[in-house]
Amino acid sequence: MRSVIQTLNTQNVEIEPKEDGLPPWRDFNIRTIDEFYKLPKSLTSDNVYRQLFYYHRQQHRYFNSAFTDVSKTANHVGSAVVFNNFTVTEKLHEYCTVFTAEVYAILLALNVIGTSQDKKWIIYTDSKSSVEALLNVSSQSHPLLIKAFKKYLHLNDREFQIIFFWIPGHVGISGNECADLAAKRPILALAP
Repeated sequence: MRSVIQTLNTQNVEIEPKEDGLPPWRDFNIRTIDEFYKLPKSLTSDNVYRQLFYYHRQQHRYFNSAFTDVSKTANHVGSAVVFNNFTVTEKLHEYCTVFTAEVYAILLALNVIGTSQDKKWIIYTDSKSSVEALLNVSSQSHPLLIKAFKKYLHLNDREFQIIFFWIPGHVGISGNECADLAAKRPILALAP
């Protein structure tokens, strides 16, 4: 068994503990903006996405922004969050799935937002599955998703206004492009 663990490079894998269930008395409404859901990427030009995004930013100019993204290669996984003035990156275990890394990036964003004096935030992510998972969270959900959801509720209790907004990736939205590059940084730094 030891040789299998060493061969698979899993001896230093941290197992996320199972989160306690969600309190049944809580309102679980997650605020989202779904302007891009109705625009299929195959039928929508990048320019249309960018124009709609910048119009949206103008309408929500009093909200701070955080862009999340991940990068996965055969041997490395990186998560990143790009804020207005700084970027946070994390190298994750190579066996981490893209979904887990995306949820981790959202949790990372929420943790940083929780230290901010600013109370109005929009978290932009190109992971539609993460946003949909947050909207449908249950006690059977991924432990990291439950942890992110509980952090969201905690910040909501502290009067933070946090909105999740799915944006399509690789269409030239600058914050998303920066997050994409930042997510690759931990990977590039370790490349031989």
